[in-house]
Amino acid sequence: MEYVILAIVVIGVGYYFLSSKNNDNDVSSTPTETSAPVADANNNGITSKAELKKLTKVQLVDFAEKNNLKVKKSGTKAAVINEIHSQLKK
Repeated sequence: MEYVILAIVVIGVGYYFLSSKNNDNDVSSTPTETSAPVADANNNGITSKAELKKLTKVQLVDFAEKNNLKVKKSGTKAAVINEIHSQLKK
């Protein structure tokens, strides 16, 4: 009788750990993709300083590289925004 109870407990504990492991795999197997902010949020073809200020410095540098703009990576975020905006106006 004790062996039957012990077997039921072992099966229950095993089921608990296996089911929680499967639930963890289900959650982690679907990666969440976050869309990067777009510099021209309103799609009017003009990127304003306000739109650039919403981006991080790393995103600003990436934006400049994609648009073949020359910016100093070591500058402050405000300096990078000013350089990008002045080059976009030309």
